[in-house]
Amino acid sequence: MPHRRLNPDLKARIARLKLMIFDVDGVLTDGRIIFQDGDIEHKAFDVKDGHGIKLLLGAGIEAAIITGRSSQVVNRRAADLGIRRVYQKVHNKVEALGDIVRATGIEEAELGYMGDDLIDIPVLRRVGFAVAVADASPHIFPYAHYRTQARGGHGACREVCELILQVQGRWNAVTERYFGRDSD
Repeated sequence: MPHRRLNPDLKARIARLKLMIFDVDGVLTDGRIIFQDGDIEHKAFDVKDGHGIKLLLGAGIEAAIITGRSSQVVNRRAADLGIRRVYQKVHNKVEALGDIVRATGIEEAELGYMGDDLIDIPVLRRVGFAVAVADASPHIFPYAHYRTQARGGHGACREVCELILQVQGRWNAVTERYFGRDSD
């Protein structure tokens, strides 16, 4: 399942990627937040997006979350997926990006970030692979190297995870258990 034709610069950006960072609201979810009496917050995550992240992790590409809000639901989802680096209630996402660089030793050019709104622009401007979901604020599109075909919370993360794995030549290895050895 090859993705649309990519230019050589974009392929090079994706090829050097070692860690992909995701925003939550509007990226891992459709952006809706449902509050229930008793301070209970609900978020809906797409299981296919989650499986994409697990495939990425299985291929040795790290994942992280940086989000402006704070929610126990995010901690639970990150734990379910195996994401260890979770930064919540972040008002300056560049600071969290700096923490990731210092903790991992991975350079900004080897990081990817996927966002959907104005708060994401400073990080999108710094990373090697900047992604905007299809239904993001149009103000961030000029800062993205790639715009997904899918909307946030509806397969956008899966699309990007598959793209990374395919460009890096890791797709067959991580999906072999599903397709068997004979598939391409």
